[in-house]
Amino acid sequence: MNTLATTPARTVRPRPEKLTPTPDSRSNTPMIIAIDARPLVTRQVGGAEQRARNLLAAWAASSRAGGAAGAHEFHLIYARPDDDDAFDDSSFAELPWNFHPLEIGRFAMPLPFPTGSRVLNALSRALARVRPDVYHAFTPVIPRTRLCPVVPTLHDLSYELDPLVRRTREARILRRAAAASVRFADRFIAVSSQTKSDAEAIYRIPPAKIDVIYNGIDPVFQPAADLPVRAKIHAENDINGPYILAVGADIPRRNYARMLLAMRRVWASPDLRRPPLWVLAGRDDWKMSDLYAEARAAGVLDKLRFVAGPANAELASLYRAATLTCCASSFEGFGLSVLESMACGTAVCCSDMRSLREVANDAAVYFPHDDADAMGQVIAGLLEDAEYRRQLKYRGLYRASLFTWATAADLTLQSLAAVVQHQNPTGHAFKGHPAAPAADRPGESPASRTSH
Repeated sequence: MNTLATTPARTVRPRPEKLTPTPDSRSNTPMIIAIDARPLVTRQVGGAEQRARNLLAAWAASSRAGGAAGAHEFHLIYARPDDDDAFDDSSFAELPWNFHPLEIGRFAMPLPFPTGSRVLNALSRALARVRPDVYHAFTPVIPRTRLCPVVPTLHDLSYELDPLVRRTREARILRRAAAASVRFADRFIAVSSQTKSDAEAIYRIPPAKIDVIYNGIDPVFQPAADLPVRAKIHAENDINGPYILAVGADIPRRNYARMLLAMRRVWASPDLRRPPLWVLAGRDDWKMSDLYAEARAAGVLDKLRFVAGPANAELASLYRAATLTCCASSFEGFGLSVLESMACGTAVCCSDMRSLREVANDAAVYFPHDDADAMGQVIAGLLEDAEYRRQLKYRGLYRASLFTWATAADLTLQSLAAVVQHQNPTGHAFKGHPAAPAADRPGESPASRTSH
């Protein structure tokens, strides 16, 4: 069965040219911007932490180069954990003059830490001291304040929509945080149109209050060129020959149990000359994961390789040498592994969902996430078709080039400027700043116009 022919890529919006920001003078109107910098000082790095660090780096580079960010003051408000081993403020090293880290205290950090009332109250007190024009958070967790406009970030709504995730304690905490965000936020940033649509449907947020601003890609994720394809991390983890790469911890929505069924079908195929390894890279203690136990019980543990906590440079090496990257998730807000793989020049197959099509468009092959047979057929088909993998490689490289952190940083400033202007419709400047020009379309930010 020719599965590749049965999964045509649909045309999706936004079109590639829409990923480039439209110049907007409001983002150059000076603002005092308070940032929830807690994701910037932790050693545990997930989606919110990556977004925070890359946007900070882009704003710092723009400030040094005399770009739009240089017109603003950034106050980076953070809490220090009791455990010094969990603290890492290296992101604050050598920041330009207009960045001001502000520590609000030392706190114990059990599981409920992000929504702990003591921390959020301390954030509110810090805002009263800084008196910013706007407060931006890289997560949906915000203090309950009316001191200034508040703009949180929505990455995905798996805690509302994914049945496996919804029942967890973390999901209950995030649902409470999201409910508070809906009451106290003045505008939202979503990392995909899928997340925006979900937020509109579940929380009844007006579409004009949500700006879609995609993640960018770390420059370390690039094709092999003159770099060695096989690296130290391959030798350390006994990775030889062809392999399928999957990235992310073993959490329910990664769908690894079903992907294991698909891989067993691939390994059983008589048509494959050399069955591939399945390499999993994430921050798990893999030997304690459900997948490890399932693979051992099925007698296929020797066909899997587990890489714990790779740094970005190591992860890029894994992408480059992979035959194929597979993202089998049952829910994704953006799909960073899809973007990273395309940027490294490796073909991608992934679950057929709107957020992943937003990222990959025609540069991936899609399958239904709940059908292990279809998943296995797509993987096997791509393993056998080197020419089609080559086509996907070049489509992916072009597609990945459209997602940059510089673009995301510019659009975020435009979104923050738009909410400040909306809160101050008379045009009088905040705290002595020059007046911002009136919006082209009242109630709609340039970020929302350029992202849809």
